[in-house]
Amino acid sequence: MNIKEALDYVHGLRWMSKKLGLTKTIELLDRLGNPEKKLKFVHIGGTNGKGSTSAMLGGILRKAGYKVGLFTSPFIMRFNERIMISTEEDYREDSLFGFREIPDEDLAELVTRVKSAIDGMDEPPSEFEVVTVIGLLYFYEQKCDIVVLEVGMGGEFDATNVIPAPLATVLVNIGLDHMQYLGNTVAEIARTKSGIIKKGSDVVFYGESEEAEREIAKRCEETGSKLVIPDFDRILVSRADLGGQHFNYGGYDIDMSMIGAYQRKNAAVVIETVGLLKAAGLEIGEDAVISGIRNTKWIARLEKLGEDPLVFVDGSHNPQGMRATIDTIKSCVKVKIPGSPRIICVFGVMADKDVEGILEIMAEAASEIICVQPLYPRAMKYEDLTRKAKEICGEKVESILPGGNVPEGIKMGLDHAGKKDIVLCLGSLYMASEVRNFFAEPKEHN
Repeated sequence: MNIKEALDYVHGLRWMSKKLGLTKTIELLDRLGNPEKKLKFVHIGGTNGKGSTSAMLGGILRKAGYKVGLFTSPFIMRFNERIMISTEEDYREDSLFGFREIPDEDLAELVTRVKSAIDGMDEPPSEFEVVTVIGLLYFYEQKCDIVVLEVGMGGEFDATNVIPAPLATVLVNIGLDHMQYLGNTVAEIARTKSGIIKKGSDVVFYGESEEAEREIAKRCEETGSKLVIPDFDRILVSRADLGGQHFNYGGYDIDMSMIGAYQRKNAAVVIETVGLLKAAGLEIGEDAVISGIRNTKWIARLEKLGEDPLVFVDGSHNPQGMRATIDTIKSCVKVKIPGSPRIICVFGVMADKDVEGILEIMAEAASEIICVQPLYPRAMKYEDLTRKAKEICGEKVESILPGGNVPEGIKMGLDHAGKKDIVLCLGSLYMASEVRNFFAEPKEHN
């Protein structure tokens, strides 16, 4: 099986099983020798910030001298991004902040073996269940010392929840998303996500939601797990702008290229998690924490792609994520004041998201919204999005325009922007690859 055949097979599996549960994942792992039982983990769940938190923690553990497996989703540019292992080099052409994607040949070989195991099952697993199993098998065979494992969606019935008690459990910011699967309130969603908390594993929770905190504290009490919540008031900021930030938390002086108050808070979660890992016996020095966070780069999270005008891509796809993005821009730049930079938002979104809630927050900063349609089946049509944006933001935003597809919308945004303005490409991680591909080579604009 070559890589194309392997990916076609994986993508051909059903995305969501009709029956909730872990039985198929457990059965498949049994057939493959239970690699998950021979690994150590940090398990990371929540709504917003899982990827950035996972990346920072993985970078710290790598700098501390451990061989680290990193499992995240969704991918932005290539499927292989979902399964990465640490490298000895900080940077090289095929690595991301010191991590290397699973090579095509290894991925194809593992898919072939996993397919053979699936062929004997009564009911095939879903795509995510298979990807999880492939990742666990790869990390075991690569002899990883520790795996940073990001939950796909939910918690209790997420395929990643087949692992034994991890060295630490992390729950990042919890909000309303995937409500058709997880629940209609923050409390219901937190209850589902807290299902990854296991006896024998202490917990760090981002906090900032009393509803979520009650559910998580209840689960911790049931499992006898210690609950740690960072004190964000202890974050001492000395610099925070669109070029990066410097702050102190827990005695660590941190320089970070990633921007936004929420990334400082994610870093505080990571630092508290380091404390739990050190208590569990891992050796992690101060230098590893500082350099691990400093070197972390996470694509499509307020990632700068251009200058004159400044261009950022961000995967904000729910009101909570959009709030963090817009608050970051507002804290760094005066908006909607005569003479201040205009904020031009190139906006595409999936039709099943809280589009109204996202738009209401975007309108606080946007001077112009250009509505686009990402190349994804669930994407809202740009014509419908334009009508919705005019309905929600019509009196608050100078201009709302149909932009067509993503490249057309970006060209329009760049043409409308002055050198001191800012173009934000927002609304979905599923359009981030199109945005990044657009800026991969120099383009000419009118």
